[in-house]
Amino acid sequence: MKIIDINGLYLEIENLQLAIMQADDYRHYEHIDPLHRQADEKLKAYWEDIYQKLLQLQG
Repeated sequence: MKIIDINGLYLEIENLQLAIMQADDYRHYEHIDPLHRQADEKLKAYWEDIYQKLLQLQG
């Protein structure tokens, strides 16, 4: 299975259930230091996109 991330890169998914669990975890991570807020917002958007695409694969 493959998906395309928001940067246009193809990601091959070997274990869909594991990928969903990992993406779900990653979309909630953030730094304590507010200096990283902009980076955190971009990373959260990236992982939310991946998570939603994985859920679509699951059907």
